[in-house]
Amino acid sequence: MKYILKEIADIISGGTPKTSVPDYWGGSIPWISIKDFNFGNIYINQTEKSITQLGLENSSTNILKSNDIIISARGTVGCLALINKEMAFNQSCYGIRVKDETQINPKYLYWYLKNIMNELKAKTHGSVFDTIIKTDLENLEINVPDIKTQDKISTIIDNITKKIISNDQINNNLYKFSNYIFKEWFVEFKYPGFNGKTKNSELGEIPDNWEIGFFDDSILTSIIKSGVNKYYGQKKYVATADVSGTNITNYEYVNYTKKPSRANMTPKTSSVWFAKMENSVKNIVVDYYMNDILENYIFSTGFMGIECLNNSLYYIWCLINDDKFLQDKNSLSTGTLMAGISNSTIKNYKYLIPDQETLHNFNTIELSINKLIYNNNSENERLSQLRNALLPKLMNGEIDLDNIEI
Repeated sequence: MKYILKEIADIISGGTPKTSVPDYWGGSIPWISIKDFNFGNIYINQTEKSITQLGLENSSTNILKSNDIIISARGTVGCLALINKEMAFNQSCYGIRVKDETQINPKYLYWYLKNIMNELKAKTHGSVFDTIIKTDLENLEINVPDIKTQDKISTIIDNITKKIISNDQINNNLYKFSNYIFKEWFVEFKYPGFNGKTKNSELGEIPDNWEIGFFDDSILTSIIKSGVNKYYGQKKYVATADVSGTNITNYEYVNYTKKPSRANMTPKTSSVWFAKMENSVKNIVVDYYMNDILENYIFSTGFMGIECLNNSLYYIWCLINDDKFLQDKNSLSTGTLMAGISNSTIKNYKYLIPDQETLHNFNTIELSINKLIYNNNSENERLSQLRNALLPKLMNGEIDLDNIEI
């Protein structure tokens, strides 16, 4: 049976408390803006800002509850998430609340909307910002099979999604472990074999057999120049917007003759990449076993590429993921509209050069960790492709579910 969305769900508007009133912010109520959508994840697990009850009462924002759906509707349109705890949200989003869960499974509706997102995006308005109009959302046509079929479809897709989420959680724990070892060895100097002897340096007290290096001195690091060799067919182009934290979440297929001018950086073995923009954490590591990236990807010139020499790859990788590096990068950023670093401002960035034995030992530990992270990410990409292929077939009734027991 077919319905329009407003017949089966309420569309809820969001709002923003006055930013000038401190008592409205920093409370216990998570507050969602577009930047909080976790691409590739079904839920929004944390938000950058939170509001107080007073902020809620003195604004037009509303509370979303467990099993509600949220959709971004202005600027970056079409991001979807399910809500698993009470959250408020801003006016650039709409909440969608199923009226009768015995008639509509909220997860089914979430996946149905995912499946027709291109149709919805085609209806956006606006000259400056793409905008989904509320009436267009309300009048979306939704195919609603019986609740048993909805449950089966949701379960099939959820099981794939749970594996993706599980891999992400494993990777998050591995990143935390890596960060812990990095700080123990290279900040606290609690690394195996340290003799306790230190010396003064430009960066403070350091082990007596360590030195100070620069990003472009070719001792451990060298800045990668732009340029892409001619290729045939298509490659996966990664812009800075396609990276969230340390994960590539999206890409665009481009050929050599029609690729964007910014698609001009070539990944190479033993390199790290970070977004040049101020206040942005968008980092990529590339190693010898990452065949897909080495053979099939090109990066935007919005990334700074650093080639890592002499067993330094994972030391430099952990260094750029450390909070201190973000602070240092921000301090070196220039520009008014789009502040960021450049080759000239980053090339003299100072960092510690540990002894070769310590670098080798750290690299050996981190290599096994990062191989596992890469394999989990590769599996997630395959699972996402499977999910994307199954979803329209399930929604269109192309797969017979009658004999499937779940």
